[in-house]
Amino acid sequence: MKALRNAFGQFATGVCVVSALDNSGQPIGVTINSFSSVSLDPALALWSVQNSSDLFDFWTKAQKYAINILASDQQALSGQCAKPGQHGLQGEQVKMSAAGIPLIVGALASFELTLAQVVPAGDHHLILGNISSYQVNDTLSPLVFHKGQYHCL
Repeated sequence: MKALRNAFGQFATGVCVVSALDNSGQPIGVTINSFSSVSLDPALALWSVQNSSDLFDFWTKAQKYAINILASDQQALSGQCAKPGQHGLQGEQVKMSAAGIPLIVGALASFELTLAQVVPAGDHHLILGNISSYQVNDTLSPLVFHKGQYHCL
C-alpha cells in the first residue's frame, strides 16, 4: 500500500477545501486533493471522500457545498481541515455566498455545487456535483501537494 501511495504522490495536485454548513448551521471544511473538473456542459465537478472519514455520512448526503482551490498562503488552513475532528471554520475564514454556502476567503477559486451523484469506489466514494456558480481570483498562486509535501509555484 505504501509503495502505491508513493507512486500516486508523484502526481502534483492542487489543494482544496470542501466547505458547507454542518447539521447545526456551522461552517465546516475538509481538505482534499481529489478535485477534478468533469464537464463544461453541464458544468460538473467531482471529489472523493474516504470511507473512514469522520464526516463520511455528512459529505455523502450534503446537498450543497463549495469546492475552494487554496492559494499558496493557505497551508495552515489546509492542515487544519485535514485533521479529524477539527473541521470547524471560523468567521474570518469564510464568507457566505448568496446561496448560503460558506466560501473560503482568499481562495484562488470557489465553486458552489449541488449534489448530483455519489458513487462507491473502493475505499472512497466519488461525489459528483452540479456547479451552480463560481468565483475566480487569478492574481494569486496555488498551493500544491507533491510527494507528501506542500509546495508553491
